[in-house]
Amino acid sequence: MKEELEYNLITQKDLAATIGISYNTLQSWITKDRLPDAEQALKIAKELNTNVEYLVTGKNESKNGIKQNLQDMIPKLNHLSNENLELIDVIAGRLK
Repeated sequence: MKEELEYNLITQKDLAATIGISYNTLQSWITKDRLPDAEQALKIAKELNTNVEYLVTGKNESKNGIKQNLQDMIPKLNHLSNENLELIDVIAGRLK
């Protein structure tokens, strides 16, 4: 989970606040002293743009039919301006 937080540029405190738990609870999940229930695991996966399987196993063959390398780009794309996203769309269109 630490790696996914860093990858998505989300702090542990921000994630805890977003999913409605205490920072200490999240810390215990990260250190594996405790495990979240299914509902909380789904909230975490959603905020980290991944799925529960990946959080548990570290493996993710495909999510919604999207290749892993494309999935890895999504958090980065979410931080770009609309102008930069449009530029990427133009470039991708030319690569077809």
